[in-house]
Amino acid sequence: MTGALTLGPIGNIFYFVDQFDEAVDWYSARLGRQPVVRGGALVAFDIDGVRLTIHKSDDFNSPGPTGVSAYWTVSDVDAIVADWTAHGAVAHRGPKTVFTGERLCQLLDPFGNLFSIREAPPSVGTETGASS
Repeated sequence: MTGALTLGPIGNIFYFVDQFDEAVDWYSARLGRQPVVRGGALVAFDIDGVRLTIHKSDDFNSPGPTGVSAYWTVSDVDAIVADWTAHGAVAHRGPKTVFTGERLCQLLDPFGNLFSIREAPPSVGTETGASS
């Protein structure tokens, strides 16, 4: 392969869960929407053009906060942290403001997965690319 690999935007993020029905209900309530796809071992929510897929854990994938965490851009990190922790999530890392001015938090859902959120720095908009 020569040159840079061309990648499009993130299209789907998978969370693997042991308690499938409970996780679907929990995410439906937290996100304020119902899945747009249902089939077999998975459901998918549409979040402004990005799919969040809840998949039953299996021999290939299990729940857990290791490895990769995609950050969803939100308007108020602290309000979401307050609501989600009141419903069983745990603030895993943060909330905190990082050197870029972004406010970040990784939330550990009741099913063992990270749901990470970011708030853009004041007066900068909603650009992506946060890391921490």
